[in-house]
Amino acid sequence: MDESEVKRILLTLVEPNRGDAVSSSRISDTIIGWRFPSPATTNDDEPDPPVCEWSGVECDPTDGTVIGLNLENRRWIESLLGYTAPSVESNEGEPSNPGSLRVKRNYLYKKRLLEHNRERYGKSSQPSPFSPFLPSSLGKLLSLRIIKLSSNQIQGPIPKSITKLPNLEIFDVSSNDMTGSFPYFYSENLRVLDISKNRFHGSLPSDMFAHPSVGPGTAPFLSSLVKFDVSHNGLNGTIPLNGRSGTYDSELKQDLSLQNLKFFDIGYNLFSGTICNNFGNLANLNALFLEHNRLIGTIPKALYRGSGLGANPLPLVQLYLQQNDLSGTLPSGLATLPKLKELFVDGNKLTGSIPEVLCTKELNNVFLNDDEAAQGCDGVSCPANTISTEGVAPCSPCPDDGGFNRYIGRHETECKSALDEVEILDLFFVRTRGEEWLDEAYRWEKGSSACERKGIECNELGNIVNITLTSLGLRGSLPTELGALSALQVFNVSNNELTGFLPSDFRFSPITKFDIKGNRLSGEVPILLCIKDGINNNGIGPPGVNFELLYSCDNIVCPRGSYSNLGRASIEHNVTVADVKHKITTVVPALALLCALLFFIAKRITRKASFLRIDGNHVSSKISSTRNIALHQFSSASFGDDDYDEAVEYHSDDDWTAAASEGDVSRFTRKKSEMVVLRGLS
Repeated sequence: MDESEVKRILLTLVEPNRGDAVSSSRISDTIIGWRFPSPATTNDDEPDPPVCEWSGVECDPTDGTVIGLNLENRRWIESLLGYTAPSVESNEGEPSNPGSLRVKRNYLYKKRLLEHNRERYGKSSQPSPFSPFLPSSLGKLLSLRIIKLSSNQIQGPIPKSITKLPNLEIFDVSSNDMTGSFPYFYSENLRVLDISKNRFHGSLPSDMFAHPSVGPGTAPFLSSLVKFDVSHNGLNGTIPLNGRSGTYDSELKQDLSLQNLKFFDIGYNLFSGTICNNFGNLANLNALFLEHNRLIGTIPKALYRGSGLGANPLPLVQLYLQQNDLSGTLPSGLATLPKLKELFVDGNKLTGSIPEVLCTKELNNVFLNDDEAAQGCDGVSCPANTISTEGVAPCSPCPDDGGFNRYIGRHETECKSALDEVEILDLFFVRTRGEEWLDEAYRWEKGSSACERKGIECNELGNIVNITLTSLGLRGSLPTELGALSALQVFNVSNNELTGFLPSDFRFSPITKFDIKGNRLSGEVPILLCIKDGINNNGIGPPGVNFELLYSCDNIVCPRGSYSNLGRASIEHNVTVADVKHKITTVVPALALLCALLFFIAKRITRKASFLRIDGNHVSSKISSTRNIALHQFSSASFGDDDYDEAVEYHSDDDWTAAASEGDVSRFTRKKSEMVVLRGLS
């Protein structure tokens, strides 16, 4: 491609200047090149400088081809187009508003935002008269390796021609106003992908990171990627990092993907699901940012133990988990991360206390700007029954109200009193649009007696024990405050139009019957509900069968992609030991051989079809199609196609934990001899 064609392509970036009588005054005097030829130009005039001398253009010194375009930090919109853009935060230099951020980092580190100053990056309250679009013609410059166009108020999607550039190594369009779904990049050499602080939406491809298998959405740059930043957008779905990697080398016993990844940021989005154990495979991960999403479950051990495929422990320096719906307790094992400097877990549903070994690591001292606070537990998270605008020091005490302020790291400006049962019902009525309920008889009057409301039953002490509101057109989300109903035994809101996520707070109520089928709830069942005793017979095996305990998320509600007439699994109680022995001893040899073959296939090839993902772990869900009898295996180990037996050895005989939260589930143990699944009973 000759130089005149290259110039023509680059000048599409300043197309608004063409034919403008004041175009020369639009472009800053400090800018070299980037000017359209004037009709009055003659051969005697000063020649246009070579494209390799243009401001922001980088060329290969060997062949002179254009390899870089750097017009970041308002250089495009201000210096080339002559418009004044609003001042926004960038990765270089000091922030425009020193009070909004606490610390300067290089491009592989991040600054924590103050919670009371969380405006979207790159958005102007007074938009400029012109906001540029990325021209698709840039995709013709096949030699391009670097595109840096951050903070230029760019609108519209990323042209496909640009995503197809074969040699692209750095692509940074952060802090703009771009839209569209997540783009697929074709370059195998991509090291930095930063589309943060825009308006991208939708989900990441489920096979993007080649977990659990290579697919059409698998990124070709898995071995080269160093920085992945999609924060501050509207992306949703789950983190596509589950299962054994499709790039796993069985001979080397090594996962070849994402081994150069140092910076992973999906913060400030709408991601749901759990934190994947496979983060433990990323041997060089220094910074992990998952804050301000809708993640549930517990903090997995893989974050500090690593895994059989990754470093042990991980070289994490920054770990941001704040403002999600994580539950359980804060693991003391995080203190074993040797390089950890910043750990934020506030704004979740974590209970218990801050482990003392974390309090002595002087974490978060840069954000706190207080050496004394960094030397105490409050520097990690404010304890229960306290509040703070940031969830960390300084913390203000609240009166002990019997559990209403049970979570650590609460974000409040003032202490709030526990709601009584009438107030909880009033809140539930508002959140589910009670004024629109289909039956007027159920439209409660605010402040009325809880026990006199239709659909509500109370015990002799006047406490709510039953909430049954079926087929009434309930819309909206379930308030977490329902978990404060200390006597609630039955909760049935089936066949409505409820949306949102299932609160883990229900684990605090003594519920035995829980029915939410026929709604539009999304996400996953919180694991601490899955191990709750008694809810829908959870943990109760059939009489006469040596199951002792049976825990399954299926007992709460059927997962996405499955169904049953009950909307959940059913545990039958009319099965005896004799029934089981009769079925087993009457199986013909051919059927036994078939079962052995099926077991081998399920174990070695199609294990993913037999597991639900809960808290990034694999939970066996092989339920008999006729008897619905199974022993569900819970483990915090990381499972894969070929390492199931190895993962079994991950725990001792008496240390099979039901979930990753040591403090909440240590009593749920079983022997490996009991890890059996009865299936095929007819």
